[in-house]
Amino acid sequence: MHDGVMLRWTIRILLVVLLAAAIAVVSFWLLAQMREERSPVAAAGEGATFVTVDGLQMHYRQWGPSDGDPLLLVPGSMAWAETFRDIAAPLGDLGHRVIAIDLQPFGYSERPADHDYSRAASARRILGFADALSLDEFSLGVHSYGGGAALEAAFSAPDRIRSMVMLDVALGLGRENGDGPPLARALSFGPLRDIAVSLTFANPLMIGKGLRDFIHDDRIVTDERIALYWKPMDVKGTTEAIGRWLFTGLYADERGSRAADRANYKAFDKPVLVIWGREDTVTPLDQGEEIAAMLPRGRLKVLDGVNHIPHVEKPAEVTRLISDFLDGLDGKRDRLKIDGSLRGALIWNHSS
Repeated sequence: MHDGVMLRWTIRILLVVLLAAAIAVVSFWLLAQMREERSPVAAAGEGATFVTVDGLQMHYRQWGPSDGDPLLLVPGSMAWAETFRDIAAPLGDLGHRVIAIDLQPFGYSERPADHDYSRAASARRILGFADALSLDEFSLGVHSYGGGAALEAAFSAPDRIRSMVMLDVALGLGRENGDGPPLARALSFGPLRDIAVSLTFANPLMIGKGLRDFIHDDRIVTDERIALYWKPMDVKGTTEAIGRWLFTGLYADERGSRAADRANYKAFDKPVLVIWGREDTVTPLDQGEEIAAMLPRGRLKVLDGVNHIPHVEKPAEVTRLISDFLDGLDGKRDRLKIDGSLRGALIWNHSS
């Protein structure tokens, strides 16, 4: 008799826990649907700048003089133009023309109807944006996931690229196999995928945790910093767009892309500054060393005490490195020296 009572109570408790979990899951999904109600232009607010690229409104920010040599910045996943502010504004003050875009599906840029976020499609948008702003030749700076699209653009139009700056780029060289996330087949069902995204990428409680996972010093992850990354998440259709990006972008099969072919790196004869965090847990340092070694004019600078977002973790040092690098293109500075310890890669030695 006693065992039967205990079993019934155990079953009741499990049912209550399952019901509570189901309510929580549905609540996050409903909150996402309620939150994502504004168009990109309305959500960006008054004074935001847009330009039309292939029929889509692309959001961007500018710093510095309009007549300077342009540096076009491309952010990584879950980031947008303003997340570059800690280096973009100081670089602008130093006289560089800095332009940062929102690369779909993130930020305030309008998403394509076909939900194609592949490297090739994103590269076309980057070059189309450059066309729209009449940037015939420009330097290209990129962080993390944005590296695949940026390199796709650079390798397809090398004559337009003056130089490149790579910040802990996530390229997955040799691993672009399109296996997809766990339970990928189940997540191909739209409603289930939207629920999964609303619990993770589109969950406001996860933004801070994600930043802390990518940043070496947790003190940098302030409430204001979290709010900055979260700001564009009220754009209509964000949850669906991120869910589609998982399959056509993040986990897409990119083995046929230009950025997956090592021969393209060896043939890219433009100055490239590779900045990497020594403590990077997302794209370990050996990936940065490999990339720099493949590039004929690659220069690697390793930052101590930095994980995966150097422009947020050590913005002053990153600003100096980029400014010196860009100035050096005009022969103003020459601070390079060969360091044979990194398989022939060029190492950038910065001195004040």
